[in-house]
Amino acid sequence: MSIKHALVVDDSKSARFSLKKLLQQQDIKTDFAESAGDALNYLSSNTPDIIFMDHLMPGMDGFEATKAIKSNPDTRDIPVIMCTSKEGSDYAQQAIAIGAYAILPKPAPAATLTAILNRLDPNTAAKEEAKAAEAKPTQSQSVGVSTRVVENMVRKVLEDKFEAFQKSLSDTIRTTLLEEMKHELDRAKSDLRSEFNNRLDSQLREQGTSISQRVAGELLDKRFEDVSERLNQLVDSSKNTIDHALEATRRPSAELIEEVKKIAQFTSAATAGEAAKEAAEDISRTVAQDVAQQELGDLKSSISEQMSDELNAKITTGKMLGLAGLLCGIVAIVLSLV
Repeated sequence: MSIKHALVVDDSKSARFSLKKLLQQQDIKTDFAESAGDALNYLSSNTPDIIFMDHLMPGMDGFEATKAIKSNPDTRDIPVIMCTSKEGSDYAQQAIAIGAYAILPKPAPAATLTAILNRLDPNTAAKEEAKAAEAKPTQSQSVGVSTRVVENMVRKVLEDKFEAFQKSLSDTIRTTLLEEMKHELDRAKSDLRSEFNNRLDSQLREQGTSISQRVAGELLDKRFEDVSERLNQLVDSSKNTIDHALEATRRPSAELIEEVKKIAQFTSAATAGEAAKEAAEDISRTVAQDVAQQELGDLKSSISEQMSDELNAKITTGKMLGLAGLLCGIVAIVLSLV
């Protein structure tokens, strides 16, 4: 397969022109598409020999665009080279599984691009070998010159390698030192923080104990003074009360004598009152019995009179009814005779 025309699909302008420069060295014409959608529109009316597809793009990514290209009968035979900065066999297998022909790292190495193109176009490989053969010097030409060239090339390679190694070693040493210093600083901070906290706690405890003891002593002294003062006042008050009581027991006061007189008078009056009360009750009881006897006699006479009147009335009524019955019987006899 002869590669003459390529389509580069990438949203990065610098990546597009960098790949175009490498393709121009292979005498390959290059067209651009800034997105997967633009690439599909381009392929609807154009058929390039090869497609270089960027993996990560806004909207449709490279995998989805490759699937669309391989599902279209008009474009499925076009080789698609997946351009990506990802590495690893898993990614390569995934890209090949959806139809990609090969993986081209970003930025694209010229040797890798050449190897991919040679696999697709054997004629290109033959041309490259012929160019390499033509570029080889003859035996006579390369006796002295090739040695100096090789030495210079080896020196240049060694210098580049040494510089790269020196830079890598310097970076590694600097990174290691920074990590060690950071680790030591973190450990020192932790130790200092722990020591500071311990000392601070110890000082706080000592200060707290001292302050507590001082405050407690002041409070106890104040409390003792208050209790002592109250106790003295209570003793003085009790002493005065006891003295007055003792004095009162030694001789009665005028008020006490007057009070005793009043109690005696009240007791005498109460006793006389009780005797008069008993006498009045006896007299009342006798009078009540006499009145009750008189009332019973009057009631008995009244009842006797009333019963006599009622009996007389009933006798009169019976006599009247007997006469009436007798008259009725006479009349009945007379009527029966008639």
